[in-house]
Amino acid sequence: MSLDDDWHYLPTRTRAGALQRGLGRGAVRARQDPAAPELVYACIRRDHRWLPLDDRAVYLARLVRDLELPIGPIAARLFAATDETGEFTHVLRVAEALGRAGNDDMVESLRRYVQIGHYWREALGTIAAAWPANWWDDLLPVAADRLTSAGRALHLPPGAPWGEWAGRDERIREAVAHGPEPLRGLGELLSAADLYDDCAAQPVLDSLPAARRAAADPGSGEYWPALCVLAERGDESDGPALLAGLDWLDKREDDLCGYDRLVDGLARVGGDAAVQALPRIRSLWFSPHSYERAAYLRARLALEPDACAGALTEGLWDCEADVRLISVRRVPLDEKLERRLAYLRDDPLETLEVRAAAAERINLEAMLQDRA
Repeated sequence: MSLDDDWHYLPTRTRAGALQRGLGRGAVRARQDPAAPELVYACIRRDHRWLPLDDRAVYLARLVRDLELPIGPIAARLFAATDETGEFTHVLRVAEALGRAGNDDMVESLRRYVQIGHYWREALGTIAAAWPANWWDDLLPVAADRLTSAGRALHLPPGAPWGEWAGRDERIREAVAHGPEPLRGLGELLSAADLYDDCAAQPVLDSLPAARRAAADPGSGEYWPALCVLAERGDESDGPALLAGLDWLDKREDDLCGYDRLVDGLARVGGDAAVQALPRIRSLWFSPHSYERAAYLRARLALEPDACAGALTEGLWDCEADVRLISVRRVPLDEKLERRLAYLRDDPLETLEVRAAAAERINLEAMLQDRA
């Protein structure tokens, strides 16, 4: 997320606030909003993700495509973006998705960026990983020239296109021989994962009794690892401790991570504490840290399955593929939502898993109707 001292998320009830969080309602409302083009561009200009784990690329690229917005402002932002707060990576991912969806102008813009842009290695690696080779393979001479003209050895990350190109060009082979350099985008992701999963670096508590003792003391250095153990291996008696853990997370300033672990645990153990947590789970749906949103939907399906139709419907438009996948499989269907499933099934921007699930659900519904 880009950080300014005077900036804050807009309220969820507003179209802008819903778009910033990648909520399905934001995408749906944008179709009837004359102000939608500027709101969408604003979400592309600024990275509203809480962490790099969160996804917005497909969500925003779909809005650009479906609203038939000009891509000129996005291409201009790509060339102007800096990398101090992950801004370039955010714009790049949207641009790549638009190219993958068949926008020829964006394909040419990204090819041009590889030729003259500052972060050309990241751009090239991104499109090489996602696009057909015949869209970018002819950029080999450009890449080799840029490596040579840099005046210093530039390390290259593993993966496409460098490994294959090294067998075809001596200059690239020499650069690859210097050894891999972590992609800046990957470094961001690993840092985010460390923040998100603090307990992974902590000593593993060797038993449930030990975890329960540590979870009784919020001041303990093992408190969070203990909660993780209870969430994964505890039983209904540990529900109050997990519920107290939600309170503890609330007290951490400017940190929205970890709720999904405890919510998954509460949904698994069930009981009164899990039911008491439901209002908070519903509220967490609106967090800008969208990576955890699928956990909240899973928990609601486990704890109140008959009250999830609205969330499942909205989830079909969500920014997170895991949310869309759950929704495709579980949403009660009507004619409108069957059309949405067909849209997801046929959209080249969608993940293969979601597309396959949508096709399976459509086929299943057709079979059930034939039997009726």
